Amino acid sequence: MLHTEKRSIWYLIIMVFTWFPLHAQEETENTFSLSAQLRPRFELRDGVFRPLGRTEKSAALISDRTRFTMDYSYKNVLSIRISPQAVNVWGQENMVQGAEKSGSQFSIFEAWANLQLTNAWGVKAGRQVISLDDERFFGELDWAQGARAHDALSIHYNKSNFEMKSFFAYNQNYKTMYGNNLYNTADNLYCTTDAFPYKWMQTVWLGYRINEQSRITVLGTNLGFQQANVDTKDTNTNFQQTYGANYTYNSKRITATISGYYQTGENINSSYTNAYLVAAYGTYKINKHWSAGIGSDLVSGNNVGAANTMNKAFNPYFHTGHKFYGHMDYYLAGNQHKGTGLSDNYLNLNYRFENGNNIYLNLHQFFTPNTVKETTKTYSKNLGQEADLGFSYKVNKFTSFTGGYSFYLTTPTTNFLKNTPDGQAYQQWFWLSIKVNPTLVKSKF
Repeated sequence: MLHTEKRSIWYLIIMVFTWFPLHAQEETENTFSLSAQLRPRFELRDGVFRPLGRTEKSAALISDRTRFTMDYSYKNVLSIRISPQAVNVWGQENMVQGAEKSGSQFSIFEAWANLQLTNAWGVKAGRQVISLDDERFFGELDWAQGARAHDALSIHYNKSNFEMKSFFAYNQNYKTMYGNNLYNTADNLYCTTDAFPYKWMQTVWLGYRINEQSRITVLGTNLGFQQANVDTKDTNTNFQQTYGANYTYNSKRITATISGYYQTGENINSSYTNAYLVAAYGTYKINKHWSAGIGSDLVSGNNVGAANTMNKAFNPYFHTGHKFYGHMDYYLAGNQHKGTGLSDNYLNLNYRFENGNNIYLNLHQFFTPNTVKETTKTYSKNLGQEADLGFSYKVNKFTSFTGGYSFYLTTPTTNFLKNTPDGQAYQQWFWLSIKVNPTLVKSKF
């Protein structure tokens, strides 16, 4: 089966290579492009995600992403994207491939069709990336080798200074609940195991450009959670709402963003939520090479070691946390820290060379705004400091190197919240990646 899937992908690509160039000059109403992406990445993990204990050894691995992206459009009325990808850890798949479903195999990252109904209105259906604002709530998460996409219907509007995007999704997981029977005729219970975290999703995003420098956006999203399994026929669906607003200012020297989000309703654990996130960030372009930035995020949370009558932990479900809360991903990136809140105060410095290459340094000071207790012991609110040093170097039109080194200075509070009581004070992480992204075919016909 694995060989059959891979052969089908390659047959499709070979067909595209041979057919489109032969027809490239017949008409000009259609456009087609095929691009490839190879992205191997080496990581030395000596305290990433959580502190390592004193007796634990560091981990090292090489992972990679292989992706093909096929884009087709007809005039200005129809566009289609199909993007298969494979994510692999080197050495994980047998040297001589077998027929079992293990190791590297192609899946679909994106597969959608967009129909432009009028100059302003359009509809997109299929597996698609949802990336809104600066990705504090909806993001592509491109740092992850698999990235993130949603199965959704999108209705969008864009005219003059006003823009609207809406997304609607209804998910099922037949492989867990109904023996992977596509023709199941009864019940619609949903299980999140190896599937999407939500059953329902409705989102509306509105953007208005005030002038050339200023823009304001608002967001409203409703998520429906259901967690059933074969043994527990739980039909209860919990709905949670998140509302947000963003203001951005962008001039030749100054870029600034102010964001606020509020979360209410019931989460997947049936806990009533009353939570928020506020953030402010600004950068100043000193000259054509240097820029500096300063920012602060406050994410509400629960007191640890005390009874909480409601959930106050804000969940930025689909954000790109790697971009905001430190490259070592200790917080709000799928890694729990007992639901306590987070205060992240940071500085960054960036140097851009004449050829477009750059080097940067980010400094983070983390606190928790909540009380952290263990029986009679009260911990400090200081969660430690992180420094991220990174670079990008463009080799040629299609190839670039990126990499970095990060270290984290932990505290007893960090170790307690991350369940590593004997964690070392100094944690570190090194990574190096090569990105090759050529356009293989580009034609009009």
